[in-house]
Amino acid sequence: MTTTNLMTEITGKYSQMTKAEKKVADFVLSSPQTALNSTITDLSRLCDVGETSVFRFCRTLELKGYQDFKLSLALSAASPEAAKKKETINVIDTDNCRDTAKNVLYAYRSALEQTYETLNFKAIPRVVNTILTARTINLFGFGGSGTSAGEFRNKLIKILPNVIYNTDAHMQLTQAALLSEGDMAIIFSNSGITKDCIEIARICHSSRVYVVFITQFLKSPAAQYASTLLLCGANEGPLEGGSIAAKTAQLFLIDILYAEVYRLMGEKAEENKRKTSQIITEKMM
Repeated sequence: MTTTNLMTEITGKYSQMTKAEKKVADFVLSSPQTALNSTITDLSRLCDVGETSVFRFCRTLELKGYQDFKLSLALSAASPEAAKKKETINVIDTDNCRDTAKNVLYAYRSALEQTYETLNFKAIPRVVNTILTARTINLFGFGGSGTSAGEFRNKLIKILPNVIYNTDAHMQLTQAALLSEGDMAIIFSNSGITKDCIEIARICHSSRVYVVFITQFLKSPAAQYASTLLLCGANEGPLEGGSIAAKTAQLFLIDILYAEVYRLMGEKAEENKRKTSQIITEKMM
């Protein structure tokens, strides 16, 4: 049962919890924002307990599961009481359009700054070099992350002919099944726990495909299948402009990768861009 007073619920049921559950409760009470941005694997590691204990902690609070817990935690963080205790980026809690615009602008800036701090400047060149040498560049993602995958396709296809992206989930799985060594898979999953994204990473890994997994969380289950894991995201909750942060972070990384590919291709990139731009221009009035 989702609640907007999760902290009160935790405190009220603390005495009923096991020793392991109390470890989770202590961490959530002391670091709610970190807990909010953690997968169940992340939280169990941070609390030094098993994932089962985290799940039992949720059930003790009469929550359906971990996602219900995160929603309750987000609602608690967005409540007026919580807002008084900490600075939040709440893009909807404003009195007028100008204030809303300022909050959205702050969310964008914050996302860009946080993403820049997490960029792996040693891994990015490896990814770029693989893009330049791969037989095919296959992009994957669903929901908002799928939009980012599509945006990356729209950029790369103007300078490279071997970029593939399908919007349908079944087609993405089918696409992954036929890849082999020499191909490249770039998978976008902000949460890092999307089942189909993890399965695509596993399939590609088993076929010796170079897998790039782009996510906010280092401990994503897909990490074991990734040739390169690129962290990309910002620490905002789902009710505090999280979609803005996730999309901004992914687009920022996409532009960095595209700019590096373009730079290294040199004159060939300019020639291809000129050809593709000319074709589109001829379709205009």
